[in-house]
Amino acid sequence: MLSFGVDARLPVKSIVRGPDCVGKSEDKVYNKRVQRLVDILVDETKNVKKENYNDYSYVHSYPNRDIGSVIGGATCDRQLWNLDCWSCLVTAKNKLKDNCGHTHDARIELADCSIWYKMIN
Repeated sequence: MLSFGVDARLPVKSIVRGPDCVGKSEDKVYNKRVQRLVDILVDETKNVKKENYNDYSYVHSYPNRDIGSVIGGATCDRQLWNLDCWSCLVTAKNKLKDNCGHTHDARIELADCSIWYKMIN
C-alpha cells in the first residue's frame, strides 16, 4: 500500500462510551448556546496546529448569570490529521444531538474523539 507520506489511518467512528445525557432543558436560549458551543468545538479542529493543542483538546464556555453557563470540550486522538479529527467530531456531534437532544449535560466518546458539555452555575 502506498501512503505518500500521509497517515492512512482514518478515524474509527464507533461509540466507545455514551451518549450519556443528564437533565432535560426546556430553555431555548440555553439550548441555542449548547448547539453553538458544540458547533464551535467541532469547527475549531479544522484549522488548529497540532503543536498548539494537547491531543486537539479545545474547551470553550458561554457565561450567563440568568440561565447558567455552559462549558464544553472536544478531544481527538493525537494521531489524527485535522480533517479526520473534524470528521470524527461531526459524527460525535450528530450522535450526541440525536440521542441527547436538549440536556443540561452530555458526553459521547467515539474510538478517536469525544465531545462533552455541561451546565455550570
